[in-house]
Amino acid sequence: MRNRNLFLIALMAPLALAACVIQDPAPLARIVSHSTQRMSCIRSIPPGEALTLHTLRREEILRGPGVIHHMWFTVRSADPRALGKLVLRIWWDGEETPSVEVPMGDLFGVGFGEERLVRSAAVEMIPADSPPPAHAAMNWYLPMPFRTARIEVENQSDIPLDQLFYIIDWERVPALSLNYGRLHAQWRRSNPVERGRPHTALVAEGRGHCIGLIYSQRRLEPGSWVEGGEDFYIDVDDIAWNALETWDRDSLPPNRRMPPEWVTIANQPFGLVWPTLMGIGGEDYFGQSWGYRPPKFSAPLHGVSLGPEDEGRMTAYRFHLPDPIRFRERIRVMFRNWGWDVQARADDISTVALWYQHEPHAPFPELPPVEERLPPDTAGESAVSASRTP
Repeated sequence: MRNRNLFLIALMAPLALAACVIQDPAPLARIVSHSTQRMSCIRSIPPGEALTLHTLRREEILRGPGVIHHMWFTVRSADPRALGKLVLRIWWDGEETPSVEVPMGDLFGVGFGEERLVRSAAVEMIPADSPPPAHAAMNWYLPMPFRTARIEVENQSDIPLDQLFYIIDWERVPALSLNYGRLHAQWRRSNPVERGRPHTALVAEGRGHCIGLIYSQRRLEPGSWVEGGEDFYIDVDDIAWNALETWDRDSLPPNRRMPPEWVTIANQPFGLVWPTLMGIGGEDYFGQSWGYRPPKFSAPLHGVSLGPEDEGRMTAYRFHLPDPIRFRERIRVMFRNWGWDVQARADDISTVALWYQHEPHAPFPELPPVEERLPPDTAGESAVSASRTP
């Protein structure tokens, strides 16, 4: 019963994420005058082209105020890694640049264009039993408030997307609170990570809160990938912000430099400046300990959807639904690339950051083309044990 209650709590948490506080203790029981809406269709997308999603009546813009509560997608394509070559973009309230721009498979919890089982409170991926052209079903449950919304899917494969199936379930509401931020999602990759320097997962400016990170890593050299860890830098001053941007220790005044002898577990240096929130180890952030075990498990708020120890690759996720990471001015999230036995590593790391914020948002880095996003179609080298020694 306790596990069931925890799962229900995790499922209900997204209902309040876009607001600063939970204002309604029983939202499902409250009878309201909201109007339930749906955008659904089946379309094809030629190679290299983008499709703005629309209703059967060819209505392309969702006109609110409203909240998207659920999205469902599946595709039919002869490309076995189609989900890594389809890019989902969303524009809110007539903005010029998208607030969401992420390869579809990564957004739903699995990197490398692969399809694996994900059953979380925020996203789901349910692989098809048969090989391509059948592909996984994908569900999205994080609420997305808007005044207007436009959703686009681009096919960056050189193979036609025979069919894109989609259902967008949303509610038109009388008004939206000014407290409601807009959902943002950003993909970044470091290939390879510069040795001794962390991977940057999120850079955002404005006011909002981070609600999740999806992390994919491909080992490029022997040794363990256990340790590393996350560092959140929240509302830091310009001196620290600029040093983190350039990773230039010499740009810091002597009294602001982190003493190099100050290290954390497995001799990891703390970094250039004190993080606001410092992680202990990479697997610890994703809710595990002493390595990534058991492999391939999916819980409501954290899990490992791919790998890690059998393929030389892994994808893990963590959703901050009950514990959003809030910022008032800016935030930077970085992951250290470290192994307990080999120290600093230089692996291939890509991430999806999820957050709400008031617009406007800072410019996103340009999304690389497919050949710079997806590694070669191999499972990677055989992994050695990623266990941490006592």
